[in-house]
Amino acid sequence: MKTIIKLLIAAAILNGTARVGMAAAKYYEFKDQSQQFVTFAGDTSAGDLQQQIMDQATTLHLPVALDNIEVVRNGLKTTASASYTQPVEVFPNYTYPINFHFSVEGVYLGQGASVHGNPLRN
Repeated sequence: MKTIIKLLIAAAILNGTARVGMAAAKYYEFKDQSQQFVTFAGDTSAGDLQQQIMDQATTLHLPVALDNIEVVRNGLKTTASASYTQPVEVFPNYTYPINFHFSVEGVYLGQGASVHGNPLRN
């Protein structure tokens, strides 16, 4: 009897750990893809970048609202931030809300850009 109870507790802990791990993995995938969008944005408008990031969140089935994604372009530098709360079932019939937030930035070094006043050459 004790063994069965210990196995059930271990299974519940493993299940919760796996669910939290899957939520974290999706968060990092979302963050990495957003970093790629910002880094290789080129002349893409801030609104289009915001929509690309939102589309990625939808693809990953993340509960992100468009209002929680902010994209700012300042010259060659682009910054994007996003936040969302994802409910994760950490124990059977017990859901815990986990808050995720990130901010990524990229610098466009495409045609005509320069670094420290030196034009980039192809």
